[in-house]
Amino acid sequence: MRSALDRRGNAWTVEALQALHDAQREIPDLVCDHPPCGCAVRFVRRYQQNRSNRIEPIDVPAYIGLTSDSEHVAGCRYDAPGRLTAIVGGSDPDFVKALDTGKRELRLLVLHNGLRGQGLSGTTSVRPGTGAGTSGGKSTIDVVQSERRLSSYVRTMADLVALRALCEADTFLASELILRFGTRRIAWKDFFFERERYDEAWALVREGGTNAFPVALAATVRSHYLPAAGSKNRNAFLNCESLFRKTGASDRVETFEASVAHQDANWLSEFPVGAHIVMFGIWRAQDSVEKQVKGSRNQSKAVTFVTHKLMLEPRFRRQVIRTDV
Repeated sequence: MRSALDRRGNAWTVEALQALHDAQREIPDLVCDHPPCGCAVRFVRRYQQNRSNRIEPIDVPAYIGLTSDSEHVAGCRYDAPGRLTAIVGGSDPDFVKALDTGKRELRLLVLHNGLRGQGLSGTTSVRPGTGAGTSGGKSTIDVVQSERRLSSYVRTMADLVALRALCEADTFLASELILRFGTRRIAWKDFFFERERYDEAWALVREGGTNAFPVALAATVRSHYLPAAGSKNRNAFLNCESLFRKTGASDRVETFEASVAHQDANWLSEFPVGAHIVMFGIWRAQDSVEKQVKGSRNQSKAVTFVTHKLMLEPRFRRQVIRTDV
């Protein structure tokens, strides 16, 4: 939740509540700001948490969440069970399959095949007029239908990862929705990664190679890059805040970065610096690159940065979602 109401009906954003806390002023009693609900909620301040092998403490952002004895009413926009029911209820059963146990199974393989341009069945998709012996008519219909279904799958996945970003952990979604990639069952921790686990995401994507399954990364926008005029590179880039990891040597640092590449710079600029986003799809783990720079405190001592980059080139704009609005 990004906002709530006090008992007098005044609206409070997370940022405003954090400012109250920083000024050592009292935090008001809060309730859900969705009119049909109004359940009790609480503000949790921003804090930093040290993690093993991490150079910088992890910044845990402030948020508004339920109290220990409250629950959003059915139909509230913050009602995670209700939202999940609505998402899977409107999804294609070939993508989100109902199981006899009452749970649902999300088939990552069909999304993987579609995003790689293989067609939803996994066979190479043939465009009208490009295959031998094709008349174009039925082939055109098949391609259009396949693209529509893929777009539907992407919308469902976008809704699911946006919902996961609003949850504090994988627990709820993992209890209701099983992730499967072909015959493999995928744990939610191996699908959804926040910044403090970018190193694990890079290793997983790197190991999967060209057959890596789709994963989702939560991020904060750090910067944008526009190609220079006349450059052969047409892509603009949205770059996210990096993870810095310690090594056994004091003069050697590993960094893990995530970026989105797309030719539409105007679209990427719609995600401003500081915005919280979720990105999902088939990522590419680039080779690590070493670079020596002079130390910030001791200019005579060089520090080697080993950069590991994850790159996403989305086919659909819904593969990048802003979660803080």
